[in-house]
Amino acid sequence: MFPLYDENPRATRPYMNYSLLAINFAVFIWEAAVTGFFTNQQATVRLFLDYGFVPANFLEGAPSMRIDAFSSVLSSMFMHGGIMHLLGNMLFLWIFGDNIEDRFGHGKYLASYLFWGFIASMAHTAWAMNVGGQQLLIPAVGASGAISGVLGAYVLMFPRARIVTLMFYFFITTARIPAFAYIFMWFIFQVFAATVGAGAGVAYLAHIGGFAIGLAFGLSYKGLAKVRFRLAYLPKESYKREEKPIEPREMKQIVRPLRMEGITTREYVEILVEMPGVNERDISINVYDNIVYIEAVTEDGYRRYKGKAILRADVKQEPEFTHYLNGILRVRLVRK
Repeated sequence: MFPLYDENPRATRPYMNYSLLAINFAVFIWEAAVTGFFTNQQATVRLFLDYGFVPANFLEGAPSMRIDAFSSVLSSMFMHGGIMHLLGNMLFLWIFGDNIEDRFGHGKYLASYLFWGFIASMAHTAWAMNVGGQQLLIPAVGASGAISGVLGAYVLMFPRARIVTLMFYFFITTARIPAFAYIFMWFIFQVFAATVGAGAGVAYLAHIGGFAIGLAFGLSYKGLAKVRFRLAYLPKESYKREEKPIEPREMKQIVRPLRMEGITTREYVEILVEMPGVNERDISINVYDNIVYIEAVTEDGYRRYKGKAILRADVKQEPEFTHYLNGILRVRLVRK
């Protein structure tokens, strides 16, 4: 199974994800230039020992807080051992990373990505310590640990998003697989390979560690979202400390970004938008050049929701229907 893209609209441009992709490609070009595209074995070994993550070096330098012990964790996350290693990782980052950045925000996404990579390196270190021997001296490189964290967060935050996948049987076809099913199969393969020791040279425990911390982040995000949703529906009386007249003052609206999730089929695109506290009649929906602009003000007038969804399909300008219930707006747009 070969993933092509996900059917999951986003509301912002994933500039940080684009930057991570660009840095990985730039570092690989540098690697190829230094090693003669990995034909110079001595230069290749030296490069990976200097900038890859070597568990023994980390265990030696971490207690004394040596900079090189921690810098190798960062540098190894942007290095790859070959063109297929790079392209495989960047494909997954391209497909799944943009929606996580859309929900987390640019800065939080970058910080989470780097933290997931760090935890993945720690999981690999624990495995190397358990195995012992030469495994502590072999450098590990690749973005797959951090990208596994992206997958862990994605499967909890967008379980129903469809992953358009190229299938190879007796013929070649495509299938739209729910994210929870696709990523679950990916995870089962990582566990199986780690158990039987398949694929020598692949840090499967780093993948599992990154995925686990990504799950924890996704679960925390959903829990915080539920708390914010419930707080939005607290009765106004709960905010009153005492009954006394107050002087009228100018009200300042708080602009809230929209949280969206979408599904794309052959006939339509459907968007789910979280915007509690508004009246359905006050929701504005406009479609221009396959970009859906949604805006609304809560009934108390204190919050304004504003955002857009960039679609990957041509749709008609008028929604087929809209439905608002329990703080969730559902919009269906017919494909042209």
